[in-house]
Order: sequence, then C-alpha cells, then structure tokens
Amino acid sequence: MKTAVIIEHFNPARGGAETYTAALVAYLAGKGHEVTLVTEDWSAIPAGVTPVRVPVKGITAARRYLSFSTQASQLVAVADYDIVHSMAPVLWANVFHPHGGVTHASLERSLASSPTTVSRGLRKAARWLNTKKDILLELESIIYTGQTPPRFVAVSEMVASDMKRFYGVDVSRIDVVYNGVDTARFRPENRASLRQGLRAELGIGEDEVVVLLVAHNYRLKGVEIFIKVLAELAESPRKTVRGLIVGAKSGTHGIYPQLARKMGLGDSILFHDAAGDIERFYAAADIYLHPTFYDPMSLVALEALASGLPVVTTRLNGCSEIMTEGVEGFIVDDPRDVAGIVEGVGMLLDPSRRDDAGRAARALAQKFPLERNFEGILEVYGKAAGEGPPPDVLIKRGT
Repeated sequence: MKTAVIIEHFNPARGGAETYTAALVAYLAGKGHEVTLVTEDWSAIPAGVTPVRVPVKGITAARRYLSFSTQASQLVAVADYDIVHSMAPVLWANVFHPHGGVTHASLERSLASSPTTVSRGLRKAARWLNTKKDILLELESIIYTGQTPPRFVAVSEMVASDMKRFYGVDVSRIDVVYNGVDTARFRPENRASLRQGLRAELGIGEDEVVVLLVAHNYRLKGVEIFIKVLAELAESPRKTVRGLIVGAKSGTHGIYPQLARKMGLGDSILFHDAAGDIERFYAAADIYLHPTFYDPMSLVALEALASGLPVVTTRLNGCSEIMTEGVEGFIVDDPRDVAGIVEGVGMLLDPSRRDDAGRAARALAQKFPLERNFEGILEVYGKAAGEGPPPDVLIKRGT
C-alpha cells in the first residue's frame, strides 16, 4: 500500500505524537508499505521510509502552521497515494488522527485548569491573541464538517465524544483506536537493573515511596494538584513520600518549585528535566500520579502501567477508560479533588496493596501493545482506501 504520513515535526524527542509516528512508520515500512513521511523537519528516518520536506513559510507560529497545512495538503494531493494519514489538521487526507484530541475540548479544559477567576480571565484574554489556535479551530471546522470528511481516529471514547459534541461528527466516521505501549521497553523487570542507580543519583532512600509525574505542560497536567497532594501526604504519620516530576525543558519548571517550597515541601519534591531514558524513572518510582485536566489518552500513564506502577489519574484522561477503579489504581472525577486523590495514593502506600495493583497494571498494559494499535490503524486504512480521496474543494478552501 502506498501511504503518506503527515506530521509537522518528525522528532521523537518532542513528545508523544512524534514518538508514536516514528514507531508507526517503521512498522508500516517493515510490513512492506511504500511509506512517505511528509514533514517540515526530521531527525533520524527509519529504514524504508522516504521523507518529503514541506516548504514552510512565515515568521509567526500562526503563519507557519497555516503554511504547513496548505503546503502539505498540496504535496499529497498531486501524488497517487492509497492512504494519506495525517496527525495534523491538513486539508487533504483520508485519515485524520489528532493525538492532542479536539482543539475545542483542549481549550475548554485548559481554561478550567486555571486556579482562580482572575487567571481564567487572563487566559481568556490571551486566547484572543493566540492566532495559531484560531487557525487550528478553522482547519478543524473544515475537516470535521466537510461534505466528504475523512475517517477520524479517536484515541479514546472521550475524544470520540468530543468530536460528536463539538462538530456533530457521524459516529460511522469515527474509529476508536486506543494508544499502545512498548511493553518490552517499559516493564517491571527494569526495577532490578535501573532502580537503585537512579535513586542513588537523585538522593532517594530505598525506604522512601516515590510518587512520579511525567509532563511537559505543567499546568494542564495538574502539577499544582500534585504538589498539594504531596503536601497533604507529608502531614501524614505514614511512610516517607517523595514526589518526582519529570519532563520540562531545562530552566522551565516555572513557579512550581517555589510553590513546593512555600507549602513546606523543601526537597520532598524533585524537579527533573526531560529525559530520553524515561524508563529509568518509572523503575525508580512506586506510584504514578497523573492529575490531568485533559489528556486524550496519556501515553505516559500507559508506560507507567506497563512498568508495573499503580496509576492514580482523572476521568479527563482517556487512559482511565481502560482501567478498573481500585484494581490498577484509582480514578477521580475532578482533578481538583485533592482529598480524593490523597485517599487513592494513601491506600497505595500499603506495600501489599501497591504490589497487587502493580501486577494488575502490568497485566492491563500487556493487552495494549503497540502492535495492537498498529493493527487497528491498518483496519482503518482498509476502510479509508475503499472510500477514496477527499474532494478537491477542500484544497480550494484551504488556499
């Protein structure tokens, strides 16, 4: 099958969508597909994959994004592909796979993550100045409501519901394909080889219970809530608990270390820059806490489950759909429910309960390997190939 895969930047170090796309194109090429990668820039290209650079123009982020969308659309429109699978909102694709979910939903939840009325007002004002978001919303509107829309891949039922709620997408156009995880890279056995070394490096005692969060967007992923939870646990006479937050670029931890100190946590919470060897951090941890305000289906939560860590998260994380409350961990409805989160984490401080939940977490993750996701994507390709390319009117509307 002749397949084009579109993503703005092809660099796994940038985040989950990029990491996933790298694995997908390698898998497709390995299965004998003729794969073209359409992107603005790239790092290493997997064997058997042909990169095509999108000639992006413009100075501002908004203009460059619009340029990428229109130029990528035109590049694939003039070629003879069986499948055009886009991770970004472009105007010529027969499979649209938004890893970040629906932009309207993301903006809605991002606003809700602001802790005060004043901060929410400031975010609303800033929203009007964010022309890139306006372009994203316009592109999504064209794609979701077009006369002949593509097939939509939703990474969770939550995302599928958002597609219907905001755009009225026909359910027959949506395929829910849950994210998958590399169960060979992320596994409980890493604890034996990686745990002690990293704990010593970070100054963490073996008797301390480490609660981990991996995040780039600290506000949206609930770092403030994480800190409040750790502050509550610090007042408990139970085991010594340390927080570990990993994921920001160097020097971009923002106000959060200061907030932790203000709440009397001192060195009880460690802030670590983004790491390529993230499996070491899962191995060093005991509990994974992800109090997110919005996550279509958190890849890091899946990685934690695969690593044998019990997970405490929110209903606003699509990953919660595959979990069973009280089995692999705990789920709260509202990320601001600090008491509920403290209760869930507190129960996991019991070693026996934590071990049981960790084994259940690993068993659940083994049902969602990357290969299962890729097979689901191939099923979507089969449907899309039979439906033909989108009409030329989309290109005309986008130029």
